[in-house]
Amino acid sequence: TIRITPQSDSKTVDSNFTAKKDSLKNELGFQAVTVSGEQAKTVVAGAEQKVDKKAEGRVVLYNNTGQAQNLVATTRLETPEGLIFRLVNNVTVPGKQIKSGKSVAGSLEALVTANATGTAYNVGLKDFTVVGFKGDPKYDLIYARSKTVMVGGFSGMQKIVSKETFDKTDKELQTLLQNSLFKDITKQIPANFVLYKNSLSYKFEPTVQGESGVAGLALKKKGQAMAIIFDKTVLTRFILAKISGDYATSTVKITNLDKLDFAYATATVFDPSLDTFVSFNIKGKANIVWSLDQNKLKSDLLGLSKDNAKAIMAAYGVIKEAWIETSPFWSQTIPRDPTKVSLVNTLTP
Repeated sequence: TIRITPQSDSKTVDSNFTAKKDSLKNELGFQAVTVSGEQAKTVVAGAEQKVDKKAEGRVVLYNNTGQAQNLVATTRLETPEGLIFRLVNNVTVPGKQIKSGKSVAGSLEALVTANATGTAYNVGLKDFTVVGFKGDPKYDLIYARSKTVMVGGFSGMQKIVSKETFDKTDKELQTLLQNSLFKDITKQIPANFVLYKNSLSYKFEPTVQGESGVAGLALKKKGQAMAIIFDKTVLTRFILAKISGDYATSTVKITNLDKLDFAYATATVFDPSLDTFVSFNIKGKANIVWSLDQNKLKSDLLGLSKDNAKAIMAAYGVIKEAWIETSPFWSQTIPRDPTKVSLVNTLTP
C-alpha cells in the first residue's frame, strides 16, 4: 500500500461571479436543472356544500417593446378559446434587452385567476393576449404564456374539509413535496458538476381537492424545483483566479468545492428557465490540493525498491509526504503486479 499526501493549502474566498447560460470555452457557464412532482394526502371530509372556485395558475408575461410596461391587478388575459383570466397583483414587465447581440423580450412571472368559477377554466398550457391592448401595436408585442396549467376551478356540490384541516394539510404537503423535489434534483446532477442548495428555488401550485372516496377526500399539491449547476473544473479555475494568480500555472483542485457558501448577488428572483445570466457570490475557506496523475505514478513505482520509489515520488514535486507499506513486512520491493498494489491519496475526499 502506497499512501501519498499531496501539497495543499487553504485560502479564504469571498468573491462575486457572473455566469452565462450558453457559455463559450473560456467563460464561466451554468446549466439549469428542473424537476416536477406531486404529493397527495387523504383527509376526512365533511358534508356536501355548494362550492364555487376559480381556477388559478402562473403565466410568464413577455414584453417586446423598448419600455417597461405596468399592468394592474385584474388585467384581463385571454386564451385563443376566449377564456378570460386576470392578474392577481400589479406587475411591471421589463422591456426587451440586447443579450449576446440578440434582442430578448423582457419577461416576468405572475399569478392569474379565472374570470369565473367552474371546471371549464381548468385548462392546460396556453398562449394569452392582453385584452386591453386590442387595437394597439402592443397587442402583438406584449403577451403571456402558461407557466403552469390552470387548476382548482369548480362549481357545484362538493364534499369539503374544514379550513383548519385544509391549511394544516397544505403545509404538510408542501414540506413533503419540497423534500421530495430536493432528493429528485440532486439525483440528476452529473459527478463532474456541483449543485449548491442555496441556488434552489421552488414553485408550488395551490392545493386542490381530488375525488372523494370511502377513505375520505384526497388533497393534492404539485410543485417544481429549479436549480443551476456548474462544471467543477471550470468553477474551480475561476475561483482560484480570484484568490491568487499563483495557481494559474498549477494543476490544483478545491476538494471542498460543494461546501463553500453560495448566494445570489441580488435579491432579484432568478429564474434559470428564463434568465441567461446569473450573478452570485462564493464565500468560505477553500481547501486547495495539488493534483497528479495517480495512475502514472502507480505504474512508475511497480517493481521498484522502497528507496528508489521514494526518489521517483520526490521527483513529482507535488507530493508532500509518502508512506510505503509492504506485506510481508520484511519485503523492501513493490510488486510488479498492479493488482497487488494499492495507491491511496490521503487528501482525496
